[in-house]
Amino acid sequence: MRLRFAGKPFKTISALSLSLLLSVAGVSAQSWPEAGRCAKPGSRWWWLGSAVDRENLSVNMREYASRGIGALEITPIYGVQGNEANNIEFLSPQWMEMLRFVEEEGERLGIQIDMNFGTGWPFGGPATPLDEASCKVTWKADTIDVSTKRRHISLDVRIPGQDEKYSTLQRVLAYPIVPNGGWHGKYLNLTALVKDGTLDWNPRRGFWLVISQYCTRTLSDVKRAAPGGEGLVIDHFDSVAVAHYIQRFEEAFESSGVPYPNTFFNDSYEVYEADWTPRLYEEFLARRGYALEERLPELLTGKGDKAAKVLADYRETLSDLIYEYFTSQWVNWAHGKGARVRNQAHGSPGNLLDLYGAVDIPEIEGFGLSEFGIRGLRTDPGKTRRNFSDLSMLKYASSAAHTGGKPLTSCETFTWLTEHFRTSLSQFKPDLDLIFCAGINRVFFHGTCYSPVDDPWPGWKFYASVDFSPTNTLWRDAPFFTKYLERCQSFLQWGEPDNDFLIYLPVHDMWQRRQEGLLMMFEISNMGNRAPEFISVVHELDRLGYDCDYVSDRQVALMRCENGVIITSGGTRYKGIIIPEGATLPESTRLVINQLRDNGAAVIDGLDEEALARVARPEEMKSTLGLSCIRRKNSDGYHYFIANLTPDDMASDISLGVDAEAAVFYDPMSGKTGSASFKEGKVSLSLRSGESVILRTFNKKPSSMPSLFGVRPGEERIDLTSNGWDLSFTEEAPEVGRHYSFQTLRTWEGLDERTAVTMGTGVYSTILNMTEEEAAQAWTIDLGDVRESARVYVNGTFIGCAWAVPFTLDCGKVFREGDNEIRIEVTNLPANRIADMDRRGVPWRKFHDINVVDINYHHTTYEGWDPVPSGLAGKVVLRGTNSLR
Repeated sequence: MRLRFAGKPFKTISALSLSLLLSVAGVSAQSWPEAGRCAKPGSRWWWLGSAVDRENLSVNMREYASRGIGALEITPIYGVQGNEANNIEFLSPQWMEMLRFVEEEGERLGIQIDMNFGTGWPFGGPATPLDEASCKVTWKADTIDVSTKRRHISLDVRIPGQDEKYSTLQRVLAYPIVPNGGWHGKYLNLTALVKDGTLDWNPRRGFWLVISQYCTRTLSDVKRAAPGGEGLVIDHFDSVAVAHYIQRFEEAFESSGVPYPNTFFNDSYEVYEADWTPRLYEEFLARRGYALEERLPELLTGKGDKAAKVLADYRETLSDLIYEYFTSQWVNWAHGKGARVRNQAHGSPGNLLDLYGAVDIPEIEGFGLSEFGIRGLRTDPGKTRRNFSDLSMLKYASSAAHTGGKPLTSCETFTWLTEHFRTSLSQFKPDLDLIFCAGINRVFFHGTCYSPVDDPWPGWKFYASVDFSPTNTLWRDAPFFTKYLERCQSFLQWGEPDNDFLIYLPVHDMWQRRQEGLLMMFEISNMGNRAPEFISVVHELDRLGYDCDYVSDRQVALMRCENGVIITSGGTRYKGIIIPEGATLPESTRLVINQLRDNGAAVIDGLDEEALARVARPEEMKSTLGLSCIRRKNSDGYHYFIANLTPDDMASDISLGVDAEAAVFYDPMSGKTGSASFKEGKVSLSLRSGESVILRTFNKKPSSMPSLFGVRPGEERIDLTSNGWDLSFTEEAPEVGRHYSFQTLRTWEGLDERTAVTMGTGVYSTILNMTEEEAAQAWTIDLGDVRESARVYVNGTFIGCAWAVPFTLDCGKVFREGDNEIRIEVTNLPANRIADMDRRGVPWRKFHDINVVDINYHHTTYEGWDPVPSGLAGKVVLRGTNSLR
């Protein structure tokens, strides 16, 4: 299979302007909010070797537009083996002209163009000199016994095996050791006495600890760098290094005249070992009010009664530096160029809330596949990885956006859900719904590769899944998935956040914990160890039926209280703030909290359920039914996104956490709407396992309301499983070239050697004879176990595409008396084809750097894969319904 042919970017960075752009005036009770470009999903767009050309760029972009993608983020990476002659150097004049072409095509096709502010990750490259590269602290300690008399000391302060070319001696400090083995905080600075690596010193009598401390360059290179992007990683704590890094981009844009992109992007920080910077002593003194030298032994060894405090102060200083010298400096520069910044703060040693809050669009990351136990959802044991981004992790980015009044929160979505070639659209939906319930409203796929049209299948691929590209079979039914996403985001980008409470993030308690070493990086994979108690509070609050956002000290300082309501710097309103039990608060934060309390704000210590209930009503859909949801406020009332991420079907009359006079349901899968059954303040809610819905409430009942929403199951049931079926193929590769017939439905991978390796679409068809009475009935079709997505036609009429559990479609009254043709077009995964290619030794792994790896980052092949079921794997049943619409 090869690639199939199938407005100008927003330049404002004003939150108010963007809010107006995203807002929808006068949405009626039956209409969906108008979906702008931001409501469509975006995708990371890897340029391998930046070996792109205009013709193929245009073909790729037309494909993306045809599948509902509304934004592309260019990220250049390593190239393709044997294609080196076609590589284009990053930021070269030729590269900039390719960017210009893409921006022009994007305007024509309605695709927003964003750009990674570098190649691969983290920031760095050929313009980074050694003296501006990332740093780490190295040190040695010597104990000197001068207990009998004063004597001359000649001490080698060099660290054995350390290359002096990359290390600078910063301090040689001597500390008198007191009888209990500790230090007074007094020290002697002996650095000036060092010559050629040797300290010559005449100490006074006693025991001394001598610490020789170096600032050493980590020599970390940019990972997955593209041609022209290779080089050292910058020192993110050094304002000069960051300014020089930015300068390279400004020169490229200004000299070429290419317009700046809509948004610049930063991937997760991930500068491992970088725990120091040359000016750390000066910065620490200015910010913490005492000299780090006084407590350097406690910091480095972890011993002493001040060890926890100095460790927290050191980590807070690093957080301040990355906030001011990296994030804020970059954002200010981008704003001066009319561009925005989208940033992944996770993986950094900074306070995530502050770093997310400093940019225009905070971005979190989903990494792995969540195990919800949804009934009927396909599983793939041993070929998936657990999702570290649970609700508590996802909320860091959305919290910063909500409290800061930023309309968009984005997410790098579907990273490493499964092994390559094995991910279905149905597996996307549950984690996507979780993302939405966490307050995220702008999804970026991870991702798609630029690939030339004439490159043999599977084309150019990134080393990590999921592959959302035209050479993946999911591409056929992707428009139905992206339409679902667009409908959801049109609502989630409308209105304002309406979470109940703020929770203070006890980052000082985290900073005081000495775990792996000095550097504490807040990565997705380790947050469970960083803040287990805080995570428990978040999940318990959710279980109780409330929702929350997190706040940092910096954000607390900007809050005020009016009429008992807490208002953040972004104008978002909350019913109270929760201080986790035992949390350490700086005195400045404690003073603000006390002032809020004095002004009438609800300040709740720990999870006091009675105190919570006094100021907010829980959502019964969460506390009683175990559903997931998020609520937003609009000019006429409120709207909810609700998902059933449980193994059980749910049907109940529930009370809402807000007052309402009427309510309307919106089905993001089908686009249908209908009035909710709303009596005595309760809404009738019914969701099968895996389903989702949008509920809009009204403060005043609209004059015009749609008919009731949903269908009521009837008694009629027709089992089509053994009705006699024909199977043919379309858009398959390799070609099958024949038809099959069988009485009882079955999957096709076991029919013969051709179907065992093909990928594409199998067309199941059957004839159903109906009586006049049956034809007058409304029906739904339950497709059972679909591998992997299915379009359904009845008598040539398109019914819909079932791409997620529970794989049911509302047929309405589409059948007629007599014979009816039912056609089901099922598209499978490409797994069986790629496994066959590996068994035959076809060389498709042809990429530099890491090439292609499995979910555990091991180089492997797929030749041992068992055939993956393809087609209809269960019963297909028609069920009579009584429509409420």
